[in-house]
Amino acid sequence: MHLHRKPVLFAAMVLALCAATLLCGAPSGEAQGLTSSDLSRLRSVGSVELSPDGHRIAYSVTMRDRPGRPWGQLWIMDVDTKKSVRVGGDKDSGGSPLWSPDGKWLAFDGHQGEKGGLFVVRPDGSDVTLLASPEGTNSPLPGTGKEFTWSPDGKQIAFISSIPGSEAAEASGDPMVITRYLYKPDAGEGMTRFNDNLRLHIFVVDLSSKQVRQLTQGNTDEHSIDWSPNGKEILFCSNREPNQDEFFNYDVFALKVSDNSIRRLTATEYNEYEPLWSPDGKRIVFRGTRRGLTDRETTMEDTHV
Repeated sequence: MHLHRKPVLFAAMVLALCAATLLCGAPSGEAQGLTSSDLSRLRSVGSVELSPDGHRIAYSVTMRDRPGRPWGQLWIMDVDTKKSVRVGGDKDSGGSPLWSPDGKWLAFDGHQGEKGGLFVVRPDGSDVTLLASPEGTNSPLPGTGKEFTWSPDGKQIAFISSIPGSEAAEASGDPMVITRYLYKPDAGEGMTRFNDNLRLHIFVVDLSSKQVRQLTQGNTDEHSIDWSPNGKEILFCSNREPNQDEFFNYDVFALKVSDNSIRRLTATEYNEYEPLWSPDGKRIVFRGTRRGLTDRETTMEDTHV
C-alpha cells in the first residue's frame, strides 16, 4: 500500500462508520454500537453525469445489501424538481452513465433482468435497450480509462470488449502450455488462476440497427477510448512494445474510423493514461508519468497532466 493513501483510507473508514451509525439510529437516546449487519444498509453515490442541457443528472448508488461485491443502482434526477427515477427494477444494476451529445439517450453498463452489457435508456427512464454484451479480461492492465464513448452525431457507441488472443487455445488445453511471461491474472482474482489470454479491442455498435463491428485486431490490448469531436478518430491507449508482458508502457494512439488505420501519437519510455480530446479537437489531454521503463508491479510515481 502506498503510504500517502493511508490517511485517505482511514478517513473513508471513519466516514463509513459515521454513516452506518446515522443509518442505524438509536431509540430514545439509547446508545447503539455498530454491528456487522449494518454494513448492508450503507449507501454511497458512485458515478455522476450531468446531461448536456443541464436539466438532468444521472448517478449510480452503490448498494451492499446482497451477497458478493457491492453493486450499483442507476438513477436519473430532474434538476428542477429534484425528483429521481430508477432505471429498471429494484434488483437491476447500472453504472458508468454517459449521455449522448444531444442528451436524448443515456448509455450505461449493467444488468437488466437476465440481460447484461451496454444499454441505452431515455432521459425519463423508459426504453431501456441492450446494445451489446462486452466481455472483459483478467489480465493485469493497471489504469484503464473509459470503456465506451459516443460518436459526435449520437448514432454510434464505441466500446471495449475482449476476444481470445493467439495464446488462448494452448493455454487452456491439456496439457496447459504457457508461453507468456504475464501468466497470472490481476489481484482481483486472488492470484490463484491463470491469465485468460483474452485481448481487449475496440468495437462500435450502431444505435438504430444494433449491428456491431470490430475495429482493432491482434495480440495487443486497446482501452481508454474517446471519440474525436469531428467524428473521424478514436483515441486509445495500448502497450505495443515487443516486451509488453514484462514492462508497463502505455502510449497514446488514434484509430481512423473510416478505414481502421492507426497512428501513434506518443512514443515514450513512460506511461500515458486516459487521453481525452479538447472540445474543438485541437488538443489532447492525458495523465502520464516521467519515469522510464517500469515493470508491472508499480510505476513508483504519481501521474501528471
